Amino acid sequence: MRGGTIGVLLRHELRMLMRDTRMLLITFGVPVVVFPALIFLMRNVESREEQRLERTVFRYAVSPELDADARSLLRRVVEAGVPRDAGVEAGAVEAARPAEARNDATFRGDPTAPPPMPARFEESTDTSDTDVLVAPDPGDARTLRLAYRADDDFSRAAASELRDRLARVRNELRDSILSAAGLPVAPERVAAVESVNVATPEREGGALLGLMLMPFVLLLLLTGGSIAAVDTLSGEKERGTLETLLTTAATRHDIVRAKQLAIALLGFGLVIVNAANLLAYVVLGVVPLPESLALSLAPFDLVLIVLLLAPLTALTASALLLLSGRTSSYRDYQVAFFPLLLVFLAPALASMLPGMELRSAVAFAPVTGIGVAIRELAVGERDFPFLAIAFLSTALPALWISRLTERALSTERLIEPARARGTDAPPGHAHPSMLFPRHVLRWFALMWAAFFTVSLWLGESLELREQVVLNLVVVFGGGSLLMIRRYRLPWRETLALRRPPALAWIAVLIGAPAGYVTGIGIASLVDAFLFPVPEGVLEAFGDVMLGAELPLWQLLLFLAVLPGVLEEIAFRGVLLHGLSRRLHPLVLCLAVGAVFGLFHVSLFRIVPTAYLGTLLAAVVVLTGSIWPAMAWHALNNAIALVPAHMGWVGVDTRLPAWSYAVAVLALVASWTLLTGGHPRRHAALQGRDT
Repeated sequence: MRGGTIGVLLRHELRMLMRDTRMLLITFGVPVVVFPALIFLMRNVESREEQRLERTVFRYAVSPELDADARSLLRRVVEAGVPRDAGVEAGAVEAARPAEARNDATFRGDPTAPPPMPARFEESTDTSDTDVLVAPDPGDARTLRLAYRADDDFSRAAASELRDRLARVRNELRDSILSAAGLPVAPERVAAVESVNVATPEREGGALLGLMLMPFVLLLLLTGGSIAAVDTLSGEKERGTLETLLTTAATRHDIVRAKQLAIALLGFGLVIVNAANLLAYVVLGVVPLPESLALSLAPFDLVLIVLLLAPLTALTASALLLLSGRTSSYRDYQVAFFPLLLVFLAPALASMLPGMELRSAVAFAPVTGIGVAIRELAVGERDFPFLAIAFLSTALPALWISRLTERALSTERLIEPARARGTDAPPGHAHPSMLFPRHVLRWFALMWAAFFTVSLWLGESLELREQVVLNLVVVFGGGSLLMIRRYRLPWRETLALRRPPALAWIAVLIGAPAGYVTGIGIASLVDAFLFPVPEGVLEAFGDVMLGAELPLWQLLLFLAVLPGVLEEIAFRGVLLHGLSRRLHPLVLCLAVGAVFGLFHVSLFRIVPTAYLGTLLAAVVVLTGSIWPAMAWHALNNAIALVPAHMGWVGVDTRLPAWSYAVAVLALVASWTLLTGGHPRRHAALQGRDT
């Protein structure tokens, strides 16, 4: 009987959702139209671009300072092809440094004999309407400088072709001189280097498809499912139609399950539409793909991709429905949707990072494991045990979120209007600070989204000091201040601004080096068994962090003192205070450490940083003060910075095994000092808010 009720409700929900043309357009219309349109555009743009460049006559101007020999050589190159007896001194054409206001072409040639080249250049006297300006370098008159405009397609193409032609001339002149001097072998055979791409075009195209497919489908699932979720709960609450549904014999559990199934079915329909696109255009070849995009996908791999996307569909459906149920109107839902979008897209984009392999701990990461699995299937690799792990890594959270959604929405809160909730405060408590324990993780999710977005879009364009100021001062410091002011939290209690016991400082001096060494040991285990990190990644990370151009005092300020203060305020101050009422002290320290680790986005840093965060949270819990944690944190970073900056250690430096044993004993001694002899403990020890 219950299954029949859910079936009736499901059909009702689907009929209601099918009336929304926006949702139908995004869920089904966009995939059907976008894929063939993209193929058509790529083919036509590629063809038209080739034809346009073939018909184009590039204009170049010659600087008056260019000597007669260089002018003659240049004219013969651009008009008649490559001269084999130009009579110009070898080496007359060399790479030039960039001009201040333009980009300069640099050229490296292939010493093989070039084919004839058509005359595609004409000389112009108007330097304002020219594609390339050829001039001698001010520091060396024998060096030709090709100045072009990087923002103009024709100018870039002209500089590239002229650079290649001149490079061929240079090689021809060099080879003729070497041959005339009696070189016993053909010049092109001297130190010849040949690069061979062993990947088939199909694997290259599959790698590109695997990178783009997961984020594309996820984005459609979130946008299309969002419209369905907001209409089926937030919209019905606003219209008042949900109360009518609740007057029927259907239970709240049945109503919630039917709504979840409806959204999940729409999402799965979207997956099927995309699979049909791949079947038609990639597997069956209904429409020829562009020449630059060679794809080959076996039907069985396509079936596996659909199966992998099924738990992702269920996960997004439950999360969107839960968000819709926790908001009371369209407007509230729209405000809350963007952070949820970032939470899903971040692990999806992480699967696109280089070095991600399915046969690793990545397979256990929800969403990310699915993305990496799809990427490997797209290139024809099938690792069935780890495909199953990737499937379960998202299926289990999907099941948990589904049950959580059902429990959370099968209450009076399901239909409780916004005006009845007021500030959403518990009965009898009107002060905003009472809401903070329930909202603190939402705030840190927003801070994480901001932190990740800054790192993703601005990380490479900002120098070290700018990154530190933006992340620490603006995101962590600004976010903490905003939470304290928004919920009117007491500064002293929230940030644990109390005088610590005297023994705490001795514990810090012993524990910080010991914690750093044990953290290195944990990082080594992570590298060996979870996330193997290439040596080049560690070297690049070290170069960025150390910032060799900065003096040591600035490195200590930006990478030790500021993190020690601002990260402690955010994590061991605001976050720990917000969670202290809800968690046991041990779980509290682990939770604060885990959140701290997640903010350090690099996979190889998450576990060691979470370990450090757990230690620092325990310091605050045991001493009742944030000051020792700040000192411990700053000292930990300084220990990592100073030896590396001074050249005492390198990436390949390894600590002896006995040092880890000594560090563990020192950490035990530090903990003994922290747990004994102090006058008070943080209120979290009793699981109560101060």
